[in-house]
Amino acid sequence: PPTPERARPGPWARATVGVLLLGLVAGACGDDATPGAAGPSPAPPTTTTTSPTVPPDDELPRVLIAGDSVLAEAADPLAFAIEATGGAHAEFTLGPDLPRDEADVALWQAALDRTDPDLVVVSVGHWEYLSVLGDFAEGERLQPGTYRTEVLEPFADLLTATGARVLWVGPAVIEDAEEAEFVSVLEQDFRALAEERPAIDFVDADTWVAPDGYSETLPGPDGEADQVRRADGIHLCPAGQVLLAEGLLGEVAERLDLTPDPAWVEDWQAGQEPEPGGCAPDYQE
Repeated sequence: PPTPERARPGPWARATVGVLLLGLVAGACGDDATPGAAGPSPAPPTTTTTSPTVPPDDELPRVLIAGDSVLAEAADPLAFAIEATGGAHAEFTLGPDLPRDEADVALWQAALDRTDPDLVVVSVGHWEYLSVLGDFAEGERLQPGTYRTEVLEPFADLLTATGARVLWVGPAVIEDAEEAEFVSVLEQDFRALAEERPAIDFVDADTWVAPDGYSETLPGPDGEADQVRRADGIHLCPAGQVLLAEGLLGEVAERLDLTPDPAWVEDWQAGQEPEPGGCAPDYQE
């Protein structure tokens, strides 16, 4: 791919956020607070844009990044980094949980039709956990195996129907131990799905943001502790966003034969506003 100029990638690279699943997440799609999680959740991701995105008129591969509010935080640096290679385009769409009815499927299908992706990077965690609990409460999918056959398999069919590959990102472990254990069981189904489907690969977000289990901080490039998780025990601080984006960029680059720009992190950070908030060291005191 041609060497990109050191400039912020075009508007198609900016995370385009569309609320895909409205029923269970109305009014709270980004507020992933749970009982026992420390501190307030950050503000929800933006749910509108100034104008609809138009896919670029070229033959470069397209990447659809789709998932919950944790992936949303890493999507902006990831899309920036993908565009900075000069060899692909990327767009983000918010999808907090997996589709369960025709309306949900139609909204996911609209995102796929709009972007026509070669690769889909997908991740769900907290809201999928809540949706599964909702299924139980409503007496749905109570039999072993029904989650796999009625939710996961149809969703995988939807994503791969037009030949796209899928990079399924296992959710980052969270501070709440009870929820983390439940989500780890869902992750086993995600892994099994990837093992049985050649078009789907599984990677674990913990590889980059929680290599030794949940931690608020990890050593930064200078050896000092960087705060990587927000005060709610779920979401990512800017340092954590970069860690996840760097890891996923490597996976995307390998699959699409891209050459990452070594200066993309510095370039992306130069365009960001300072963000203390829940990432300030004394926020919870």
